[in-house]
This record gives sequence, structure tokens and C-alpha cells, in this order.
Amino acid sequence: MRRVVSIIAAGAALGGGVGGTVIFWRRNPRVGTAFVNSVVNPRLIRRGLAGGAASEIGTLEHVGRRSGIRRLTPVHPEPTLEGFRVVVPLGRQSEWARNVLAAGHCRLQLHGLVYDLDEPAMIPASEVGDLPRIVRGVMAALGFQYLKLRTFGENEGILEPADDDAFAVDPPAPGHALAPDHADDLVSSAV
Repeated sequence: MRRVVSIIAAGAALGGGVGGTVIFWRRNPRVGTAFVNSVVNPRLIRRGLAGGAASEIGTLEHVGRRSGIRRLTPVHPEPTLEGFRVVVPLGRQSEWARNVLAAGHCRLQLHGLVYDLDEPAMIPASEVGDLPRIVRGVMAALGFQYLKLRTFGENEGILEPADDDAFAVDPPAPGHALAPDHADDLVSSAV
């Protein structure tokens, strides 16, 4: 009997922990983004880890919708029949995803190839049919979405910043007091 009670208690604690995490994330989706944008992302790009030959992480090139500045952002692309889909943990609050949607196109470096992408569309994680059901459910509960992109060109190459020390910030959306999720993306003067 003690064993059954222990298993039930452990299951309840695990469920409560997951539920608490979902609630915390939904209320604070930008938690940790300042560190990722100021430390992690620039290092991934500078060291060539995003988009490298053996990396699962790609480098997405997009243009700031208000600033017009070229930006590089590490992303996790997944190949599809038409092109790629990229997980967007912040959904429509993601500044880089909003830039791509506004421009209607972007470029992606992955495994030494640069893909020209267009026809961006944001889709809820719950509508991605080839994800396991449990993954779709958790991602939907967290508010994650996917940016679906069509490939229309492919070339060998590397997306590099023109100046490794340059950083730029698009102003946050009106009424949004927190820094954009790409606050420290690397910048180049040429597209």
C-alpha cells in the first residue's frame, strides 16, 4: 500500500511541477532571453557553431522591420518537403519571426549551405502533424508556434556579420517594456 501511495504522490508532484512550469512560462515567456541574446547567440554566431557542417542549429538572416538592419539569429530549423519549419518559443511575440513575416523572406545557413526562403507562415504547434502527440500538446500548452518557410534557392556559403562588434536593437513593440528577443543579434551593413 505504501508503494502505491508513493507512486501516486510522485505522479502528482510531477504533474504539479509540469503544470507550474507551463503557467510560469505562459506568464513570463521572455524569461532568460536577455542572457541568451547578449551571451549565447553572439557566441554561437562568432564561433561558427550556428549553421556549421555538423550543427543542428542554423543561422537565420532577416531584416529589422523598423530599422532595416540585417540581423543574424541562431534557430533550430527542421526540413520539410517544401522547405523548413522553425520553432518559435515566443510565438507572435518573437521579434525575429515578426521581421521575417513582415519582409516575406529570409535566408538560412545550415550545414554550409545558404537557403533562400519565402512564404513565411506562423502555425500553432498543435497543427504540426508529424510531431509526436505529447510534444504537440506540451508545445501548444507553452504557446510555442512554428514558422513555416518555402525554399526557392540554395547556394554554398556562410552568413557572416560584417562587424563582429556591432550590435543593434529594434525598438520594442508599443506597450512592450521588455527587450526584443533579438536585442543583441549581430548586424551587417550589407544584405
